[in-house]
Amino acid sequence: MSKTIYLVLAIFFFLSFIQSLFDKGATHKLFFWEVDIWLYRLFRLAIAVLFMKSYLDMKKAEKIAEK
Repeated sequence: MSKTIYLVLAIFFFLSFIQSLFDKGATHKLFFWEVDIWLYRLFRLAIAVLFMKSYLDMKKAEKIAEK
């Protein structure tokens, strides 16, 4: 996959995390289960961080390969 896709997905999941902060519900459906809203928010934030880390690692590897 292109490194740009990782950046786009990181931004999408981070915006989804921000949007979930305005959700008034105490639970949210994650896959097939109802989970606590803070667990759902943590999940969204973790996915965003993982995609951003992957993007930055690819960018760093590309920069090292250029040298």
